[in-house]
Amino acid sequence: MLRYFIQRIMLALPTLFVISVAIFGLSKCTPRDPALEPAEGAYGDFKQQENAIRLRAQQLGLDKPDFYFSVTTAAFPDTAYLIFPLSRRERLMNLCAQTGDWPAVSRYEAALRAVWDFAGHLPDTVTRAGAFRLAVSNMMTSDKFDLLEGMSDDIRKAVQDIPPYPQAFVLMDSLQESLRSLVAAARPGKMYQPVFHWYGADNQYHRWLSGFFTGDLGISRLSQKPVWESLKFSMLSTLIVNGLAILLAYLIAVPLGVAMAQRRNRLSDRISHWVLLLLYAMPMFWMGSLLILFFATPDFGLYLIRGIDLGPWQASGGSYGAWCLNNFDKFILPILTLCLHLLAILALQMRGGVLECIGQDFIRTARAKGVSEKTIYWRHAFRNAVFPIISVFAAVFPAIFTGSLVIEYMFQFPGLGLKTHDAFMNGDYPVLFTILSLASVLTVAGNLIADLLYSVADPRVRYAK
Repeated sequence: MLRYFIQRIMLALPTLFVISVAIFGLSKCTPRDPALEPAEGAYGDFKQQENAIRLRAQQLGLDKPDFYFSVTTAAFPDTAYLIFPLSRRERLMNLCAQTGDWPAVSRYEAALRAVWDFAGHLPDTVTRAGAFRLAVSNMMTSDKFDLLEGMSDDIRKAVQDIPPYPQAFVLMDSLQESLRSLVAAARPGKMYQPVFHWYGADNQYHRWLSGFFTGDLGISRLSQKPVWESLKFSMLSTLIVNGLAILLAYLIAVPLGVAMAQRRNRLSDRISHWVLLLLYAMPMFWMGSLLILFFATPDFGLYLIRGIDLGPWQASGGSYGAWCLNNFDKFILPILTLCLHLLAILALQMRGGVLECIGQDFIRTARAKGVSEKTIYWRHAFRNAVFPIISVFAAVFPAIFTGSLVIEYMFQFPGLGLKTHDAFMNGDYPVLFTILSLASVLTVAGNLIADLLYSVADPRVRYAK
């Protein structure tokens, strides 16, 4: 059994690795954090802004390479991940792609930033100061290599229109010299030379993966709180509702399915079968709406439950357990909706599995030996008919923790499903991708648990090749 367990773990690990890389790659394709871009129209304080952006990037772990290694071109530097803001990084990489010489691009940018710094500190009262700043700003934001010489000439003309500033001409000479060097050193062919860079474990993916297992999941963009703190309340609420619903469904459906198989073709079996088919075919949002109408609406139903709105836990002033006890009547309808739908699936699967086993040779042999019908159904047939039930468990196991968006949205229940919806609608990508990662891990874990349960139900499974 231990060997079989280790084998299944070793098969699951590569799957989890591929999933984690895919999710991390998706997270890198999301819109950038606004805090990583400078404010519009900033001049003299751009250094302070870049320091603030760099500090923010350090907090988010974005000042590191993306992965353990990279395969890029010889034109690009191996430390491009240290360049902030991101718009500046993109501009410099575009210039590198056109010239193929990062040292020359770096020297050109240093000279241009010196002119930009001078323009920012130029008093507003100086004649033609605005035109000078505009010319420098246009060159600062341009990544078109063939336009840079013309923009440099525009800055030179703007410098000549302002009162004498010897420093301005010195800076312009340095800028034009660096630009001439950039033109002379251009080697676009380096874009076609592949280069491999190894960064080791000090990278964003490793930090993200380690944080997932240690609880350091980053900062929520919406609440500016740690992601785990934002998810903890929703996860606990989902665990209560979905866990109880799945537990009740199994406790009721398994004996019901066996009992229906024992009374097959009788009136009670036919009635139960049609009722279960109706529950299975009924969409969950329709079933939930009917339950709200019958039990939580004063004008049409019994009004046994006083509405479905849950007051926020944080505003209750008590513990989470006290909040659950005070609002437990609001938990009943979501639990009932999930339970009825899953119960129908499980009971029908259990009935079909038992009926398939009951006609096999080993059952006839047991009857010929005088074994009682109860023992035949619960010891012999049940163990062989339980496989479909285990397969269903593998499918529903992730929902215990990740929730159901349809049910939680309908009942406005503050679970993980509704949290996923809010994170998607508000662009809270750290929360969204954490939930996606959790769902992926739980899906693989559910299949692993199902494989282990298969081997317990039938030892032949773990010896099969």
